[in-house]
Amino acid sequence: MPYDVVDARVIPEGRLEVLSRLEVGKLLDTSRGGLHQLFRNCSLAVLNCGNELDDGKELLDRYRSFDIRVVPEERGIQLEVTAAPATAASLYSTAAGSLGWEGEPQQTEKFSKTLPLPKGGSFDLSNISGDIVIAGGAGDQVVIDAVKRGKTAEDLKLVQIEVASTATRVEVRTQYPRERRNVNVSVDYTVTVPRAAGVTVRTVSGNLNLATIDGELMADSVSGDVTVKSASRLESARTVSGNVTVTSAASDGDISLASVSGDVKLSQVKARGIDANSVSGGVTLADVACSRAKVKSVSGDIVFGGPLAKGGRYSLQSHSGNVTVHTDGKTGFEVSAGTFSGDISSDLKIVSTFGGEPPADAPPGRHRGPGQRVRGSFGDGGALLELNSFSGDVKIVTRPAEIRK
Repeated sequence: MPYDVVDARVIPEGRLEVLSRLEVGKLLDTSRGGLHQLFRNCSLAVLNCGNELDDGKELLDRYRSFDIRVVPEERGIQLEVTAAPATAASLYSTAAGSLGWEGEPQQTEKFSKTLPLPKGGSFDLSNISGDIVIAGGAGDQVVIDAVKRGKTAEDLKLVQIEVASTATRVEVRTQYPRERRNVNVSVDYTVTVPRAAGVTVRTVSGNLNLATIDGELMADSVSGDVTVKSASRLESARTVSGNVTVTSAASDGDISLASVSGDVKLSQVKARGIDANSVSGGVTLADVACSRAKVKSVSGDIVFGGPLAKGGRYSLQSHSGNVTVHTDGKTGFEVSAGTFSGDISSDLKIVSTFGGEPPADAPPGRHRGPGQRVRGSFGDGGALLELNSFSGDVKIVTRPAEIRK
């Protein structure tokens, strides 16, 4: 059946009103890159805030024609939205722009609510602008504290915090008025949930900080950093403009992590598979245990450090950055490495299966020149490494990987 849709042109406000040509160029490059689909899907999820539909697959199927793109202007950008849900509240506000302001007085309004949530329950929060902090704790209650910030008390009244609950689910939505634009209000949330609860959180403009959550966790931001600490069942952590940082996390399945214009950093993470991507930032995986890793970056370095699983497959690819694998040498591997204009080096002696055998007295760390490919093995060849960079170096080293602050 057909669903009502709307087209809109969103005009940023505040610090995003005037941008340099370089800044505009970077936004255009990243919005049209390989993560455009992620940007589109996250935007559609945010625009769906407030609707009863919470099935992601059905949402994508219902609005197949939806799209969002960055349009360059003389001194900045606009967002062109097509075939969006007609009920999208954020299209009637200034959600795409910076809702913060400096040097002007602020009005604030506090909100608090406590609701029961039994074991096995889930918590869902959707916001437009503002930071979100969620922590797992003892007990079987959800404690929601929020602060609305705006220029006037009248603006604060226009933005509503809606809370709905069932026996096993609590949902929180920040609702902006559909009939008015330029409502300069942000809402910061601090939430405590039962530690075993599943958590889904998304925002357009704001940082996400999530800690000590043992239930399934999914976190998405369009403009802001995503930070996760101590998560036992992490499924995804993604942002378009910001960094993704994950420390001490695990999953029985695969973890998806992505940023368009920021770094992705993981440490002390254990999962079956890891998919990590960045367009203009680096990707670092330190002390990571997984049997499959697929890591990509367009203009950043890629670092992988952790035990290699027998039968595991690790694909690391950067266009203009270095690719480095840190290994303890305890597990054998097969390697296929290539670079167009960089060097290939290894601290371990690789027995070549392509391009001839190296001399018997060749040191392990010898470099092979630009434009080279290396195929070979170390030890029993139990794992498979696929390492590629167009203009960077490819390295296999034996020292531990570190997360750089």
